Amino acid sequence: MNDKVYYDESCYVCSFEINTLRKRGEACGIEFIDISSPDFKASGQDFGSEMIGEFDGSETVGVETFRQMYEKMGFNKSVRFSRLPVVRNIFDAGYYVFAYWVRPYLPKKGEKK
Repeated sequence: MNDKVYYDESCYVCSFEINTLRKRGEACGIEFIDISSPDFKASGQDFGSEMIGEFDGSETVGVETFRQMYEKMGFNKSVRFSRLPVVRNIFDAGYYVFAYWVRPYLPKKGEKK
């Protein structure tokens, strides 16, 4: 598998999305790597802030990782729609708000209250 998506299994939102898509993604050659696993070794990249992917030898960050992942899985019309100029800005802004202003404050799996 050449294509990889790094995600946080301890995040309820992240794990829900990836686990919903896992079978289809793996069938399309995407490897999903859990950054919260004790076996995961970060290579100096900030995996905790935004979703990172590797597609066809290129690194993607944030919304572009989702676009590449969904495109590999055959959701081409949805991806093209998300790349329209105004729509792209809305998706990018929404993801930024989630990644930097919402996700850090969400409870994590296994956290004690």
